[in-house]
Amino acid sequence: ISRKPVVVRDYPKGCKAFYMRCNQDDRTVAAMDVLVPVIGELMGGSQREERLDVLDNRITEMGMEAESLWWYRDLRRFGTAPHSGFGVGFERLVMFATGVEN
Repeated sequence: ISRKPVVVRDYPKGCKAFYMRCNQDDRTVAAMDVLVPVIGELMGGSQREERLDVLDNRITEMGMEAESLWWYRDLRRFGTAPHSGFGVGFERLVMFATGVEN
């Protein structure tokens, strides 16, 4: 067990969202989390899947209906650039920075 922040990356694709970009091994996705002692996940992020064919395969693999995701698929179909996103839990960041417990 670590007493320092740890970065976990390249999660198995089966436990992550359909929109996360599949890595070349087709088993993991380009995602990461920063985990800190006591608090847990401080921040997380992933690269988004920009390849429509791979996205469609992922939607099918997860048993989702492509028709209900028409708007998301159109974002890829009509053009996108490789991009990523992340989020930070503000209350967790405050806890980490100040040492205040929940």
